[in-house]
Amino acid sequence: SLSLSLSRTMSATTRRRQGRERKRRGSFVRDDGCWSAARRFFVVVSMTKIAILMMMMMMVAPRWVLFDDNNENASSRIARRTTRSTSAGVFAFASASDVGDEDDDDDEHENASSNDAFHTEVTTLYDPNTSGVFGFQSSEQFKEKVMEMRDVWVVQFIAPGCQPCKDMAPSFSRAALSLKSMNIKFGAIDIAGNEDLGRSMQISRVPAIVGFGGKKTWNPYRKIAQKLSNEYRGDALTARALREFAVKNLPDDEVERIDSIDELKNVVSDDVPTLVYVTDKSETPSMLKALAWNQKNRIRVVEVTYDSSTDDLLPTPVLPGLEAHEDEEDAVKLVLYKDADLTKKPILFDGESMSKDEVFAFAGKHLGPEVGDLEVEVIRNKKDGEKSSDGEKKEEEEENKYDSSLFIEKQPKSFEQDVTEKKEAVVVMFTKRTDECSLKVEEAIDAFVKLQFQAELYEYVVNRDGTDISNAVKLAETQTMGKFPNKEDCFSLMYYPFSDNKEDDESYPFEVSEDNPVNDANLKAWMYENTPDIVLRLSQDNLDQYLATDPFTPKCVLFSQKDDTPGMYKTLAANFKDDFHFGFFQAEDKNDPNLQKFNIPKLPAVQLLFINPAITPQQEASGNVQMNSAPFPGPMNYIYLRQWLMEAKNQIKKKDEAKSPGKVVPPPHVATQKEFHDECESKGGLCAIAFIPGTSSSSQSMFEDRVERAFEAAKLTSGRPFTWIIVDPIVQKTFARAFDVLPHNSPTVTVLQPRKGRYATMSGSFDPRELAKHCELVLNGKTRTFMIQDVPKIIDGGESEDENDYEPEEPIEEEFDLSDIMGEETDDATLGLTRAELAELERKKEEEELAEAERIKEEEKKQQKSSGKKKKKKGKKKKKKEEL
Repeated sequence: SLSLSLSRTMSATTRRRQGRERKRRGSFVRDDGCWSAARRFFVVVSMTKIAILMMMMMMVAPRWVLFDDNNENASSRIARRTTRSTSAGVFAFASASDVGDEDDDDDEHENASSNDAFHTEVTTLYDPNTSGVFGFQSSEQFKEKVMEMRDVWVVQFIAPGCQPCKDMAPSFSRAALSLKSMNIKFGAIDIAGNEDLGRSMQISRVPAIVGFGGKKTWNPYRKIAQKLSNEYRGDALTARALREFAVKNLPDDEVERIDSIDELKNVVSDDVPTLVYVTDKSETPSMLKALAWNQKNRIRVVEVTYDSSTDDLLPTPVLPGLEAHEDEEDAVKLVLYKDADLTKKPILFDGESMSKDEVFAFAGKHLGPEVGDLEVEVIRNKKDGEKSSDGEKKEEEEENKYDSSLFIEKQPKSFEQDVTEKKEAVVVMFTKRTDECSLKVEEAIDAFVKLQFQAELYEYVVNRDGTDISNAVKLAETQTMGKFPNKEDCFSLMYYPFSDNKEDDESYPFEVSEDNPVNDANLKAWMYENTPDIVLRLSQDNLDQYLATDPFTPKCVLFSQKDDTPGMYKTLAANFKDDFHFGFFQAEDKNDPNLQKFNIPKLPAVQLLFINPAITPQQEASGNVQMNSAPFPGPMNYIYLRQWLMEAKNQIKKKDEAKSPGKVVPPPHVATQKEFHDECESKGGLCAIAFIPGTSSSSQSMFEDRVERAFEAAKLTSGRPFTWIIVDPIVQKTFARAFDVLPHNSPTVTVLQPRKGRYATMSGSFDPRELAKHCELVLNGKTRTFMIQDVPKIIDGGESEDENDYEPEEPIEEEFDLSDIMGEETDDATLGLTRAELAELERKKEEEELAEAERIKEEEKKQQKSSGKKKKKKGKKKKKKEEL
């Protein structure tokens, strides 16, 4: 299309030039052959030059190289190279478009251009004839087929340029084909152009795999019946993992489970055949769930459970109408009763194996009469003996629409787990679901459409029927300081910003008034004002240091002419705090030289600076690494920025996993001396001890995150002579202090060489890359180690408070005594510091002494030069005197 457009443009230009030339010469005849050939040659050459120039412009991408040279500043260590790079587009999920410099003014432009800029055909990933995956063309088609029919669905939400979506497509297709016989349907839809569907389904990442069961659930307060969604949260995207997730969406109440043979007479009937399966398993097989659901009203499926752990020689029960078996292997476990007469011999399963195909074939031979299309069932949580009235059923049919609520309803008993123990930001809405308040509550919820994903949105209903009503009211009164519930207000909003420990921080209420109504602008101002600003303010002075610090953690930098950090960017930084470093650079104008350094053509702009995850700790320790730059290509909108960072995070994690060998096991938790001996001392080599405080002194999520980081570091050091273990420094205080690990500097890692009795404790961030780098530096002898004569033992079960009488021994240095270097002030100036921190102070002092020696040497050179010049001048004056 580019060549055709250029050809047409050049042809039109040529024709106009020919007309002017003919008028000038007074001739309307064609040019001669030579002139025509020259003109055609000129056109071809021009087109070729333009095409080559445009290709070169699209191929180039900026790269930055960091060199480890202490004699140069950070600016001189960053050298610009223009090479062909695929990394610049690794995290791009959308084409570039014009962006503004405001948080709120780009949504209309975004909605207008999203259908064109972000549209991708699902059929490019899934062939409708062979893949087994149905491609939805619109959100209306999705609602019609998924939300309003009784089929069980597994839907993949994708986006343009999503590489993981393409990577998992073969596995998704294999899972769809393997479950086709169970009538579990698979589909895919592009959220680009269907943003409303993405918001209503609360799609927070792509690819997102969401399951939908075959039944709806009735909400008596919103008076809406809807299918509940179930998002897949596993890390594995294999066909097997997707199959296991898909079958979990089958209704599990269609198969009746009974505990004894005597109960069988109460479940068989003359209406439909009854398939009976005898089992000692605690869970119903998915093939029986699928059979009972797909053939409902044509066959009944019953499970008879028994305990196989008893001492009985023949634990399997004998079904009615069958003879007792003499051997357990001859026990009959699958039969079919045609009617309610249990004295008749049932029909025995005639298949060779209990595969789903053979079970389905056996049941298919004995199905009851066909029934018409079944309607979607609605689950109602009614009290015992309470039945639905005709008026309720009619009301349900009229108001049975697709629910697009943004808030997730939660129970009061899980408030701590859902809100206070979460470090993510949460907006809580306490509501009254009454006829008078219904409209006001829904209007308030709709005002959060553009704030979706910037915080978790939870609703707690204070007038719900049941045992939780008193707990809900108490919770609302406590959190709102007694302001809700009251007679006038229908809802109350509370904001719990991002924090590692919300219990110690304040929550912020939204004060509703005539001057401050609930709308998009006021909600943004409320949230952004109370969101902690963890974005580092960058300038020409600290930009180089920022790039060189912790280089293996990706850095997201916003370049803008604004005076303050935008609230949207603060929220983004808070939600991705553990995965990226965030910076904000205020440019003076569009001609700022720093913008040219990063190849930024216009403002605002967001760039992701990262080092290839394939770099090994050995290469990092050598000091020569490359930093790549990837510009954000989409509109400056929170949803797209969040999706872009999620894509970047997944890509980096995927490369780390691909580089790490699959046989690495998670570091074991050591709590006894025997475990320490078996896992550390007896294995030889170096032992990496990750001191991680347990759940008694930190939250469960924080503890799991730190354990995962230690596991990632173990993967990075695989193939090297390291054995990783985890020790709780709070429970094993004496053991931890022997390695200079105190509560204020944990979590950390100590590398121990048991045979030589030497160790080195890390000081720095608990990042997998930094941990692996520390291990590599110890192995290469590039960091200082200390000697320990007697390693204290791990106390089984942990220490009590009075077992805290161990005093760590003084450091034994082979080369010199640290106290001689630091002088008499060491004892007072370094009070409370660990040996690793003392060593760091020593290193800084040595650097200062070297710098001072260099300064003195430079001054001496300058003095020598100046004295030489004076001598020359005196010699010249003396010579002139003699001549006179």
